[in-house]
Amino acid sequence: MFRSPLALKIGLLIVVVLIVGFGVSTILTIQREAALLIEQNKIAARRLTATLVASIEGAMLQERPDVTRTVIQELRQNSPVDAFDVYRRTGMEAFTDLSTAMEVDKNAGLAPDVMRNIKKMARPPGKKIDDPLFARAIETVATQEALEARGGVRYFTLLTPIRNQEKCQGCHGSDHRVRAVVRVANSMEPVFAEVARHRNRQLAIGLLTIVAAGAVLTVAMRRIVLRPVEQLASVARRVGAGDFSARAPMAARDELGQLGIAFNDMTGRLAQAYTELESKNTELVTALQSLQESRQRLELLEQLKGELSKFVPESVKRLLEQNPNATELEKKNVEVSVLFLDIAGYTKLSEQLEPKRLNHLVQTYFSSFLEIIQLHHGDISETAGDGLMVIFQSDRGAADHALSATRAAFAIRQRTAALNEEYGGVFPSVALHMGINTGEAFVGATKLGGGAGQRWTFTASGSTTNVAARFAAFAQGGDIVVGPATAERIRQHFVLESLGEQTFKNVSQPIRIYRVIPPGVYEKIV
Repeated sequence: MFRSPLALKIGLLIVVVLIVGFGVSTILTIQREAALLIEQNKIAARRLTATLVASIEGAMLQERPDVTRTVIQELRQNSPVDAFDVYRRTGMEAFTDLSTAMEVDKNAGLAPDVMRNIKKMARPPGKKIDDPLFARAIETVATQEALEARGGVRYFTLLTPIRNQEKCQGCHGSDHRVRAVVRVANSMEPVFAEVARHRNRQLAIGLLTIVAAGAVLTVAMRRIVLRPVEQLASVARRVGAGDFSARAPMAARDELGQLGIAFNDMTGRLAQAYTELESKNTELVTALQSLQESRQRLELLEQLKGELSKFVPESVKRLLEQNPNATELEKKNVEVSVLFLDIAGYTKLSEQLEPKRLNHLVQTYFSSFLEIIQLHHGDISETAGDGLMVIFQSDRGAADHALSATRAAFAIRQRTAALNEEYGGVFPSVALHMGINTGEAFVGATKLGGGAGQRWTFTASGSTTNVAARFAAFAQGGDIVVGPATAERIRQHFVLESLGEQTFKNVSQPIRIYRVIPPGVYEKIV
């Protein structure tokens, strides 16, 4: 019955409620019945005491002390009380010595035969009573009651005063209101024993009632509440384990039945949601796989783009991003600065080095120039053996394209010197011829297509490009030669040396050219 902690708690709660409710009621009933029984016994004692007092007063009114003493002795022997005593107002036991008889005989006179009978019945007086209730009875002229214990026995004691009536005052005097006090004591042990038996019987009945009611209520509670709750908990565990087909029983139509209906409805919705979630998870897994594959392809494309971007001019990439399907991208006349450079003494180097080492030399030096060219917003248009043609346009950066071309040339010159030092024992020292010319050129990119595939080209054509190539051919190893248009653009930033007017092949008019002086070298300043 109490395998479940909830069942144990409910059983304990029922027992506690029964103990508190029925137990308190039983205790109150016991107390009320005990008080009633004791009060009934006290009423009987009061009535008996009143009868005894009336008998004594009747004997006293006969003015025969000997008769009164005889009545008292008979009452002591035959009455059901446990103690019966009469005390004078002074506290001494009455009708023992001759003091009262002598006083009466003195005041009123007694018959000689009465005095003889009294003297025959004389005995030593008893112990004087010392009880606050006695004094109070004398003072209030009212019966005093007390429940007291003597020798381990409980008594109900009554002290009833006998009034000094007017007709008695001729013998006893008129200076006092009480002639005597009757003390009656009745044992309460039988009453308390009956109270104890009644209490024990009531407690036993109450205990059996609590146990029986608790057992019945616990069994009923288990059948009505705990069993459906256990069934619902079992179904909930199955649902928690993933069995959404489990359903709670719905036999009852009470609140537990409604709870089962709500639980089954929730389980049905969970099953539907789980099915939908499984479907969404499947779709999500498929989408995730596709996304991962796309990401891998994108990473590969980005890697290829990073590698291929080194070989595609920035202008071409920018134009392709704007219009990937165009066959000709903004090919038009624009002002540019063209930088031509080639390796001085390349023919001699090709004779000294085997082709593989020569190719390695060119690749090593020119690859290091690529970063410099991109940093200064230049586009490599053509490569031919030992030469490069680089185009600079102003729309690539904030600086003037002539200034960018000159700065790139000096940076390439410094990088060449550093590489010569780094590869001193591997390759011969390299010197470059560099020429820069500024002017209009027909610049753009064209996609060439055919059976073998498609290819983009980017170039600048016209006299500006041809003259730049002539400047580079005229320059000595390590020199940077520029034309008049370029010189005009850069003279605020660099020192120029005039080389005079020079005549070039396939150029109709002589051209004044200048050599850009490296910082710290000043031979002729223009």
